[in-house]
Amino acid sequence: MHILLITRHYPPEISGGARRPFLYVKALRQLGHKVTIVTPFKLDDENSITVFNRAINKSMKPEKTQNLFNVFINKFKNYFRTLLYWPDPNITWAHSVIKTLKKRKITADWVFTTSPPESLHIVGAKISTFLNIPWVAEFRDTWIENPHRAILKHSILRRFFERIIAHKTLKKASALTAVSEKMITEARQYVKPKTPECIISHFSDKIDENINHMFKFDQRKINIVHSGAMTLSDHRRTLGPLLKEIEKAHKLRPEITLHIAGRLSENELKIIKKSPVPVITYGPISLDNSRIMQTLADALLIYTPYNSPTLPGKYAEYIMAERPILYLGSGWLHLVKDRNNLKPLIQGLLKLKKGDKVYHDFELDDKIAAKQLVEFLNSIS
Repeated sequence: MHILLITRHYPPEISGGARRPFLYVKALRQLGHKVTIVTPFKLDDENSITVFNRAINKSMKPEKTQNLFNVFINKFKNYFRTLLYWPDPNITWAHSVIKTLKKRKITADWVFTTSPPESLHIVGAKISTFLNIPWVAEFRDTWIENPHRAILKHSILRRFFERIIAHKTLKKASALTAVSEKMITEARQYVKPKTPECIISHFSDKIDENINHMFKFDQRKINIVHSGAMTLSDHRRTLGPLLKEIEKAHKLRPEITLHIAGRLSENELKIIKKSPVPVITYGPISLDNSRIMQTLADALLIYTPYNSPTLPGKYAEYIMAERPILYLGSGWLHLVKDRNNLKPLIQGLLKLKKGDKVYHDFELDDKIAAKQLVEFLNSIS
């Protein structure tokens, strides 16, 4: 089987969204299938197509200290990009991908697009029609219901028109996959009746602990690690309430230290400076380094909005580190079969023993997920 996998997020980009497509590609190839990757990034991979985009590739460069004027200009640009580009600012890259793939006329058995961003599904619809091959659209987040993009939450007009875009686009999908029933249910509104569908939950692979790293945690402290961004990833995941909760436990256990590996906003960095909780920030780090950091932690932190509809992708990654997992947020706990090593944040912080190593019972790794995808596609081919 030859799969044309189109993804906006992929290593070397530092993004939680890069993990799933990367692991898919690795596991599918191990099963003997051909995968051609389409990304904005130059890869050392003969079966890849690079479609550059100035804004995307610029984001890969280290951030420079900016004066207030440049900060204002960048915020202004980002705001208007959000307003003017539909369904999202990545539509400019999506159009470039469509042009590139039409010129190449690649032959494949399936087109596979994975969102976010949702603009990738427009690529899937266009290219599957042009090449006359089936297309599977995967959803890792909801689109319009319970949206991650703030503009959809605050604008009824925007939601109305994006529903039209979703209908026009997804009715061309040959199949759907998603990480949860909630996301399949939403996508089902926009596809043709009886479109084949499959839930493939979040998954991960084993951690390579032989990777060289420079992380050294103070072993006199209780080191809690959070991997990933806050509001820059999900506008509902604000840092202030999290630090206030940790502060309650910190008063009783002053050795608690929070480590955050991920991109933070200027406002979040200011909040950290004012917090009595010791917080060490690392900025964006690679997936491999992030996972090594997780193995060094005394506990790992999952922070989600309340009533979050799906199992966090970070959970599948964290369990491989064999550390206790503390959580703040709700809505997804019923999706976890083994909750013995999953504790509410405050309770977990107060009862946590340094050096605890635990085993999480989790049924889905990258190899099983890839087999599940192949079996699903074969069943409808």
